[in-house]
Amino acid sequence: MNRTFWFPALVAMAAAAATAQETAEQILPGEAAFRGYVTAIAMRDGKKLAADVYVPRTAGKFPVVLVQTPYNKNSMRAAFRGGGQYGGDSLFTDTSYAFVVSDWRGRFASSEALVEGREASLGQDGFDTIAWIVRQSWSNGKVATWGPSALGRVQYETARENPPNLLCAVPLVMPLRLDYDVYFPGGALWEEFTGVLARLGWNRRPQLVAQPMRNEVWKALEAGMVRGEHIRVPMLFIGGWYDIYADAVVSSFLEVREKGGERARRHSRLIMGPWVHRTDQAQNGELSFPGAAGYGMKRARAFLDACLRGIGAEAVEREPAIAYYQMGSSQWRSSALWPPADVRTEEFYLHPGGSLSSAKPSAAAEPAVFRFDPANPAPTVGGHVLDPGLRPGPADQREKVESRRDVVAFTGAVLDRDLAIAGRVTVRVYVSTDQRDTDFTAVLTDVYPDGRSMLIGEGIRRMRFRNTTSREDLPASGEVYAATINLDATAITFLAGHRVRLLISSSNHPRYAVNRNDGGPLYREGKGIVATNRVYHDAGRPSALILPVAGQPSRDR
Repeated sequence: MNRTFWFPALVAMAAAAATAQETAEQILPGEAAFRGYVTAIAMRDGKKLAADVYVPRTAGKFPVVLVQTPYNKNSMRAAFRGGGQYGGDSLFTDTSYAFVVSDWRGRFASSEALVEGREASLGQDGFDTIAWIVRQSWSNGKVATWGPSALGRVQYETARENPPNLLCAVPLVMPLRLDYDVYFPGGALWEEFTGVLARLGWNRRPQLVAQPMRNEVWKALEAGMVRGEHIRVPMLFIGGWYDIYADAVVSSFLEVREKGGERARRHSRLIMGPWVHRTDQAQNGELSFPGAAGYGMKRARAFLDACLRGIGAEAVEREPAIAYYQMGSSQWRSSALWPPADVRTEEFYLHPGGSLSSAKPSAAAEPAVFRFDPANPAPTVGGHVLDPGLRPGPADQREKVESRRDVVAFTGAVLDRDLAIAGRVTVRVYVSTDQRDTDFTAVLTDVYPDGRSMLIGEGIRRMRFRNTTSREDLPASGEVYAATINLDATAITFLAGHRVRLLISSSNHPRYAVNRNDGGPLYREGKGIVATNRVYHDAGRPSALILPVAGQPSRDR
């Protein structure tokens, strides 16, 4: 597989690109606080990358923040005029720093730097760019990196090269690597993401569906990806509870804290807000979150001030390593550990009639039964998706999901006190099917007093991969199996007066590719076979929603 397969999509890219310029072209008005100009930065092979440089108009040498983008450096120019998402008071209006924003090799104004037949090394280009920065008269030799999504990926690749003047990094909404588990959660293809890639001109689906198991091809690919032990500098990971990479960002932080170099282990930090695949906004999906606007930027500035300027370093070090937004109660909380130390696992059992309770089933009971037709899958409404047409973030599931006959709902009693959770949610189900394969999906929702059923997290388990994603174990018709469905990590308080709801079905499309149910090769065209699927919830087969229930937070802010 071509390794460009791993580029994450954030925005559409234009087909044409301008050539790199080594000129003093001014890109900011004369009254701006920065002197902005276009330049070209020579790489080790003699090719040049186009870059915008922003230097404070005051005399001196400055620490430098490097941003490397595949999405056109020109799109960031507004930020240095106080416009765009972050407005007039952000990192990009702070004249304590100089900035370099470069186009990736082969992209936009750096298009001519691409060498035909040779794949660009993002890490080496990052290393060479930093080496150029420290030679400039306006640089004091201290460099950090910043950026979301693909702009986060290049930070990891650059850090792996270990540039001596790179002191820290701020990757947003991006994990260390995109491995099998990211593309095939629960063994099912993340189809919505491949659709977004295809619309952007990157049709990766053929490469993905050719390797539907975590086989030797995947293991070889993963061996070349960035790992925690490659990271030696402190990183501020910033993610969102509704981001497409929510779990993977948390896991990346934990991996660096465990396996990174000494400075990375000691000083890396994690921020998790109530955000989708961008950060710092208060409105996400169908809900607003007080205190969420601008929080990630504020913490990033403090982190960079401590790292590059030594300002507030003691205060940053005193802070617990993790700050996270507790949805529901609308609080920023902090913890030294993840999950927080006060979290305990509690099981909420599925019962006949659609109830959900901490009481374990004590008698025999008929299973919940539904028919799953692959030609008519349950739709994706909100959640951890990238496509804006699917309404990323919290969304009411009643009209389009809960109304369906192939979706079974289990709802808890009205809460008489708050129920806080923080960590990974899982579902253990005892299930059977009358076909040679099928899927079981789960959606966790928060049911409001007015009836809204707002999505929190979702997951899937492809039954042929119920034991492992490294081999196929087709289920036998009518045989009852235990299966685990992993939902996304989260932090939310179900407020008193609300209810907890779990939705079980066999599809969630286009979030996940639909199973044909016939046990044959995966990802073929066709309508498939209707399956009759059962969910058991009796004394001997106690299906359960498993929640990471939290006590009082270690610290509220």
